[in-house]
Amino acid sequence: MKKAKIWLVIALAMCFISVIVTSAIQTSMGKVKVSELRLADTAGYEVSVQLYKPNTATPKNPAPCIITIEGWYNNKEMQDLYSVEFARRGYVVIAADMHGHGDSEATTNNGLFTAGVGTDAAVELAATLPYVDRSRIGMTGHSSGASAGINMEIQVDNEKENPLVKAALLQASLWVDDAGHDCISEYGDKRSVGIIQSKYDEFYYYADDKGNEIYPAEFLKTGGAKNFVNFGHGPLNTAEVESGKMYELTTNGETNYRSIYQNNTTHPRVHFSTTAVAFAIKFFEKVFPAPNPIPENNQVWQTKAAFNLLGLIGIGLFIVAFINLMVETKYFAVLKADEEVKPKTIEKKALIWYWIPLCIGALFSGLSYKWSIDHIYSKTTSFFNQTGPLTIGIWSALSGLFCIVMLTVWYFSVGKKSGFSVKDEGIKMPWTKIRKTVQLSLLTVTLAFLILFAADYFCKTDFRFWVLTLKAFDADKVNIGLRFLPFFLFFYVVNSISCNCFNFNQVGGRFNTAIFGLFNAGGAIAYVLIQYLTYFVTGLPKWYANEGEMISGIWLYGPIFFLFITPFISRAVYKKTKNPYLAAIVIAIIITMMSVANTTTMLGGGAYVAASY
Repeated sequence: MKKAKIWLVIALAMCFISVIVTSAIQTSMGKVKVSELRLADTAGYEVSVQLYKPNTATPKNPAPCIITIEGWYNNKEMQDLYSVEFARRGYVVIAADMHGHGDSEATTNNGLFTAGVGTDAAVELAATLPYVDRSRIGMTGHSSGASAGINMEIQVDNEKENPLVKAALLQASLWVDDAGHDCISEYGDKRSVGIIQSKYDEFYYYADDKGNEIYPAEFLKTGGAKNFVNFGHGPLNTAEVESGKMYELTTNGETNYRSIYQNNTTHPRVHFSTTAVAFAIKFFEKVFPAPNPIPENNQVWQTKAAFNLLGLIGIGLFIVAFINLMVETKYFAVLKADEEVKPKTIEKKALIWYWIPLCIGALFSGLSYKWSIDHIYSKTTSFFNQTGPLTIGIWSALSGLFCIVMLTVWYFSVGKKSGFSVKDEGIKMPWTKIRKTVQLSLLTVTLAFLILFAADYFCKTDFRFWVLTLKAFDADKVNIGLRFLPFFLFFYVVNSISCNCFNFNQVGGRFNTAIFGLFNAGGAIAYVLIQYLTYFVTGLPKWYANEGEMISGIWLYGPIFFLFITPFISRAVYKKTKNPYLAAIVIAIIITMMSVANTTTMLGGGAYVAASY
């Protein structure tokens, strides 16, 4: 119990330090006030925004405002690297969730593209804040946050008597909106517009101005790029656009700019890139000089990301430490094993039954993922109204079913003859243990989320690292989470049984858990390697025929991490309890809520966008 208490204190300390440091960076050591607001757009939908107000922005000294917008299947916090860096330079920042994203209200197909996908509410808010210079309002968004959030808002803004948006920076996106409308002419000559173009983009830059297929790396040579930097007045007479150059146009004494910066990254790396942030700072510094100028390479978001990760690790450590502490108490003592579970010894002649199933399982994982992308992607319904959790959930369930088949074959071919007992391994247990397993699991999850919500309530921060995002969520996400939980619960319970009851042995010695973790994520790793090695070698990814294939590699970043790391968590608990269900239930609930809180919710919206892409 003493050891468990020490680890619990360490876990809580990691979470506390994470919250304090990330909050200090986010608020620029108290110089920026961060607030959560709920707005209503002109279509009547609720829009969630995070407002960064520097102390230097006052009614007597109004500051420029930059609105940041997340990409498709993301949330506003994904833009915090830009939001934090802009705010510490004195810009007022409004980070907005598009319709159905993060904490903004979900819509049907008919409401999806209204009011600039919800971003018009942020623009209107900026114009009403007394400490914002309404003549210097800009926007930046990643992926669909630009193609829809910015391009569609520009169309809305142009209908106003006095347009408000004076500058826009498209991150890993283009001037064509999500409905297929070309917005180059919509920008006009009185707005400055830039593009951060990812050289290995999974979604954009596959065609030139005539529709011919090109390598995204060749984008700067296209007529479309040359036309863009010439303010839509026809392609410049030049071999290619110069990356990072600010092309100017002066009209009636007012100078505006066009610029394309080619970043040597993939699509999602643009919202985790020092060079991309540096260009964004440089672009807006040119358009709206910063009230508190700081060199573009002086960035602190990386430190925030590192301490966010510390908190995420702290939550994982908390799960193990708290469970191990609770089984030492009188009430939950029935869940503690009589002695710590030790790895089994496998005879050399039986090793084939260890390695072959792992290899076959990894192969099935990769193949079934491709099948899920091809057949499940965007098949949202009124009940399963999130594309990502549905696709990944079905893939998880298929993997769980296949694992059961493999374990059954092993049991009747080898295990039963060698004395393997489902009762002795903890697979079969009495009702008392099952009941208290569920109780302790729910208690652990509740306390883990309590830490998360306390971080959000008191400091407006959470635990995230790039695509690994554990954020606070509204009550509606609990309802959605319950719909998808059976998929993930089924997989992680079966996976824990496989890891701990069937594959906890002396193969690899102390690296046995790591070996299982690698094969656990093996199919996903192989898929990503095939997708990106093909891209880096040939200039085009392996799969990019439709939106599902384009996003397929990106969606595996998180699962690769979780598939590798969760065996360590479940085994740490299993060794103490001989219970494969305890940690699995906790892991399944947390990963389910991470999934549903960090994606897009809408009735049929995923299929609608995929069909019109």
